[in-house]
Amino acid sequence: MLIRRARLKRLLRAELDARDWLEIDAPALIDSGDFEPNIALFRVSLPDGTPTGALHSSPELMIKRLLCAYPDLPGTYYLGPVFRAGEAGARHNPEFTMLEWYETGADLEAAIATTLALIDSARHLAGLPAVPARHCDYGALFRERLDLDPYHADAIALGRAAAEHGIDVVAAQDMRRDDWLDLLMSVVIEPSFPTDALTVLTGYPASQAAMARLADTRFEGRPVRVAERFEVYGGGLELANGYHELTDAAEQAQRLGDQSREAADATQRRFLNALAHGLPDCSGVALGVDRLLMWLSGESDIDAVLPFSSRRV
Repeated sequence: MLIRRARLKRLLRAELDARDWLEIDAPALIDSGDFEPNIALFRVSLPDGTPTGALHSSPELMIKRLLCAYPDLPGTYYLGPVFRAGEAGARHNPEFTMLEWYETGADLEAAIATTLALIDSARHLAGLPAVPARHCDYGALFRERLDLDPYHADAIALGRAAAEHGIDVVAAQDMRRDDWLDLLMSVVIEPSFPTDALTVLTGYPASQAAMARLADTRFEGRPVRVAERFEVYGGGLELANGYHELTDAAEQAQRLGDQSREAADATQRRFLNALAHGLPDCSGVALGVDRLLMWLSGESDIDAVLPFSSRRV
């Protein structure tokens, strides 16, 4: 497994280096609050207890700042550790390896194509045949599996659907719409994905856009706003998450929960100032290297593909 892991990382670098993309070193320690609501960061303090920042969960803020300064770069990537507090289990480790890249001038379809090409190369390296990639719509899957319109159903209807599928939630009254949607996706829909195929999922609700652009479309004849976002699954295992990146600094500040750049943490303020200077049109993708290795190796527990998981440090 150590050999497979080393060869996979070498392949991913070689594939992106061949595109003349630049590998970026991003700082692990940042001065920033959580910039995605469902991701908690590890807080870091000095020996005297003085808070000094957090370990990053993604190099996104830093790489986008570089793209704002050097918009002619065709692409950039980071391959290294990231950290997320409270995430441990068969599919999660608090420290894991991320490949995150940004392709200048690429829209969502181009980002999907790059992601599938990398995964196909990784399967070839592992001596595995190529598998089909089926493209699915978020709304259509909720209608097919749960008979729900995920764009308009309220939290009560979503909670009722969870109960009908035997999902018992403690403190259900604290669940928001997106919490219910995420739960139904992970417990009901993802396990139904075919094990011998890749699933590319698009059409996520606008409330799950994070740092992605929004687009207007229709679902069952009704207008809806969706995120220009996709996820790729190997079987029922999420491998990658990608965005057509938001470039509007004011809108991004609102999504971060800061009405002004002055109110943001230092890292976020520098990021928002860079966006105001100008981020080139680009797509960004985060691919979990450990997850990819799990899928390629047929492993169901992330512990099997890590040299030292949190259980064995």
